[in-house]
Amino acid sequence: MNQENKTKQTGTNGGDHLQELEQELKHLRAVVREAGENFILRREGEIETILSYLASLSRKSVREELPEWLRELHRLKLKPAKGRLKDLREIDRTIEILTDRLINAQKIQPKSARNRSAAAIQAAESAE
Repeated sequence: MNQENKTKQTGTNGGDHLQELEQELKHLRAVVREAGENFILRREGEIETILSYLASLSRKSVREELPEWLRELHRLKLKPAKGRLKDLREIDRTIEILTDRLINAQKIQPKSARNRSAAAIQAAESAE
């Protein structure tokens, strides 16, 4: 009899638990989508910032750096169709490296070029 009560309780609660699990999984799916979309928007924004920095630098000041920056991008071995976390980490790492290198290159360039750089960045940001 004790066994029978446990079965009845489990059966009733099991249905409730099943519904709750389904709701939580649906919620998780929505959260995954939102997190993914926000990740994409943030990375796209960071890439736009890199492009703004790049446009603001004089070609002469970055001539030596450009081949290394290109190699960094060519090293990426992405398989976007697979949706791998490994790919996202590599994209993240590459964006961080390029941002750091561009900021350093901007610090090194002559003062007159930096003033033009600041104006170029402001113009790019206001255009968005």
